[in-house]
Parts: sequence; structure tokens; C-alpha cells
Amino acid sequence: MHLLDSIKKAISKIEASLKQHYWHGEPPQQWQDFFDDPNNTELSPYWTPGVKNATHVNQEAPKNTTLKWYGIDNEKTFKNQKEINATFKFTEDNVNYTFNSCGYRGDEPVCDADVNILVCGDSHSFGVGLDDEQVWTSRLKTMCQKEDKTVNVINLSTPGASNDHITRVLVCALQTIRPDFVLAQYTYPDRREVVWDNGILWQLNAMIPDYVQQQAIDKFQSWFGTINDHDNAYNTSKNHMLLKSVCEAMQIDLHTWHAWHLHRYNRYLFDLISKRDLARDQKHFGPSTHALMAQKVVTRIKKYSKHGNKYRDL
Repeated sequence: MHLLDSIKKAISKIEASLKQHYWHGEPPQQWQDFFDDPNNTELSPYWTPGVKNATHVNQEAPKNTTLKWYGIDNEKTFKNQKEINATFKFTEDNVNYTFNSCGYRGDEPVCDADVNILVCGDSHSFGVGLDDEQVWTSRLKTMCQKEDKTVNVINLSTPGASNDHITRVLVCALQTIRPDFVLAQYTYPDRREVVWDNGILWQLNAMIPDYVQQQAIDKFQSWFGTINDHDNAYNTSKNHMLLKSVCEAMQIDLHTWHAWHLHRYNRYLFDLISKRDLARDQKHFGPSTHALMAQKVVTRIKKYSKHGNKYRDL
């Protein structure tokens, strides 16, 4: 009954707002401005043009620094791991997380190279548990770099990202920078991006943080109660159509992958060499999977790009 009571209170609040601002009164000035001039009115700070500072698992990311551990790839967990037959031997000292001025792993978000590639994905493309140079985006840059050509790979990936987040970050970035290629690594379809009534944006995945209060738990539960296969298909299609439309309007080649592709590459490698290719946290994919991913990306760009001729420089 506690959840039902919370839902009833939320509905009453919505009805009161409708009566006050629309049925018997006037909308807030910000909304009136938007109704009159939507192209020049900012409604949500999360949809302003440009590259936003990174947030990881709903917290602001570090900037202009290099760390040895990050997130679930931490020293305590590492020391408690069991030995596995892996493709790469990780230690306490052979992983670096380097963050740029916006809190991302990768080049600064400016398109000033001969070839500029914009990427966004979840923790797999962020590279949890991997050294900077092992992440597929870094390998992609190395593979594309030539003596007479400079390459920027702007990686806006963040751990825990939903497809809502990936699409929003790319669309906002494309309002102020113009890359030659956009690479979207879509994530698991049951994730969502929502804004609570306090204005805080949350990345929802299949877990509830253990530090939230009952009121917040009710919100999590009510949101996840709406998620099903049909809603997942609707949400994924909506995000892809939005990103595709923006890229087509700007005549920028969009190439997409999914976390499932990395799962498939990882299984292929295990069948091939009978070793587990895992990152240092033993939950994300390892350096060999990322190397294979980079190869697949280069092949896809060269084969399927249709705008301009930058793909010939790769």
C-alpha cells in the first residue's frame, strides 16, 4: 500500500499543477516563452547545446587527472579476486584512468584534427578496468593515425549510461562541434534516464542504490514497473531515430554498435584461445575484445561511410 499511496499523492500533485497553470491560470513564464519561441528558449539544463561535464553513476567525474583505480575497479575488490586463466595479467600498477578537462577519457572535445571521431557509449566504451591505451577508442585512434594525418577520438562514454543518455549527449554535442564520424555504442535496453522532482537526473539500471530513502525507492519501483519488452523497443527506436535524423541532417556518418556485439566478440575469443578476456575488475571485457572491436569499427567506417571522403584517410 505504501507505493500506491505514493502514486496517489503524485497524481494529486500533477492535477493540482494542471489546474493552477493551465485550466484556471497561466503556465510558468519559462513555459510560456517556450510555447511562443521553442527554438530560442531553454527548458532543461540537460538539453543545452554543447559537451557537458561528465557525470558517472550520477556523480560528477574527476577532471584533468590520472587515477589508478576508479569505480567498481577498486583496490579492495582486486585483492579479493580469484585467479583466472586470463588473456592479460593485471596488477595494481598497470591501469591508468586519464580524464580530460570535461571528465572524459579521450581527446578534448574539439574537432581540430584532420579526422574527428565522436563516440558515446556505456562502461564498455568508457573502458572500466582497462588502461587508457587498451580501450577500443584509443586503439581506434592508433589504427587511424598516419604520419600526414591527425586524428581526434572524442570519447564521451560514461559508466552506467542509458540509451537516453547516449543519445542526449551526442545530440547536444553535435550542436557545437562537427565531427566527421559519430559512433554510438548502444547499451542494454532496460536502462532509462529520468529527472526526479528535485531536478536531479538519474541513470536507472537494474539495481537500486542501497543508500536511498524510502521515498526514492518508491520512485525507482514505480519507474521499473513501466519497463517491458514493448517499452524497451519503443525507447530504443525513439533514441536511434533522433540521433539518425540529426546526423543525416548534418551529413555526418553515423555508425552504431551494441554492448551485445562486445559480448559476441568476447565469446568468439574464448572459443578461439580458451582464455577469459576480462578487464581488471573481472566484470567488463578485456584488452583483446577491445582490440577486436577497434578492428571492426575501422572496417565498418571504411565500408559503409557515404558522406565526404574522410573515410579514405583511415
